[in-house]
Amino acid sequence: MLEYKLTSADILLNTFTDPLLLAVNIILYIILAFCFVKAKSMRSRMIILTFALILPFAYATPTLTETLKGWDWYGYELEGSKLHIRAWAADEIIDLSNSTVFLTSSDHWRLKVRTFGVSAGEVSMGRYILNNGINAVLFKHKNSERFVVISTSGKYYVIIHPGVERLYEEILRVKGNGS
Repeated sequence: MLEYKLTSADILLNTFTDPLLLAVNIILYIILAFCFVKAKSMRSRMIILTFALILPFAYATPTLTETLKGWDWYGYELEGSKLHIRAWAADEIIDLSNSTVFLTSSDHWRLKVRTFGVSAGEVSMGRYILNNGINAVLFKHKNSERFVVISTSGKYYVIIHPGVERLYEEILRVKGNGS
């Protein structure tokens, strides 16, 4: 069995260390601190303090929600000719025997617009429109020059992570025909 998994803790860590989110948070907390100092009433200060404490939980809500539903990992498991992919909010098992698989570095297969999913730090996953206009389920962790594209029954899946060539080689071995 070949697998590439991220835990919920990995996803949360990526969320809280995303440079853009950190910059927005710093600005937001500076504004909140200014408002807190300028607030005259205790009630106003409590509202500002409550908001400041609740804000990080709002970022974690999507990951925590999926974790409570039983999602303890994100990524994929390859067992036999079945590839189980979990890319928030897609949880699908792909029959590789009836699929087309290729390894590419073409910009046509790179993500363009996220239609549903999450993206923070080095992790992007969910449903995306690719540069070539195709809708696909994407799992991306860090960057990779090359990535695997799987097409089956009119659905597309894109998997990007360092060392993804190993997945491609294993899929070819399982399929046994090199297609």
